[in-house]
Amino acid sequence: MKTLVVYAHPWDGSFNHFVLDKVSELLENQGKTVDVIDLNKDGFDPVMHPADLKVFARGEYHDELAKSYVEKLKAADELVFVFPIWWYGEPAILKGFYDKVLLKGQVYHEVDHQMKGLLNTKKATIITTANIDKTIFSYLGDPIKNVLAGGILKTIGVENCDWIHCPTVHVEEARNKFLSEIEQNFA
Repeated sequence: MKTLVVYAHPWDGSFNHFVLDKVSELLENQGKTVDVIDLNKDGFDPVMHPADLKVFARGEYHDELAKSYVEKLKAADELVFVFPIWWYGEPAILKGFYDKVLLKGQVYHEVDHQMKGLLNTKKATIITTANIDKTIFSYLGDPIKNVLAGGILKTIGVENCDWIHCPTVHVEEARNKFLSEIEQNFA
């Protein structure tokens, strides 16, 4: 089984980076092949430039990294996203990943004006860190649950999606509980 981890945090000394390493280790211990897209380390440009838009409608890529990323997505049986919550949403680099990589004709198509996912990915796990509790998200329309899991990932064909969230990154008890949830999820 091949797992693709999409990671979006710029600092390799962060708790998110520790989580990335832990998740990779847990997956490898299960005998899974793990491939990591480290958006910041790769120097991914999240900006949609005129050259990108010129070929966008044809489902083509101007950005070579975006093109390589979609091939990794297509090859994955499982997806894992690891990122911090900044201003109640994902970092801009991850939003740019959706915009530039998840193109019509590549990861979804339209049938009778309805989007249908093309990925054969069975499962996705969204792992987030922040300094706010999940209940706060419910007051904001649950952007991770409704937009990322129920919108974006469902549109590209991922039906089974879990969300694991660390509400207080700077509290050791919360981090330990969060890491325990991650271990249980990937057991």
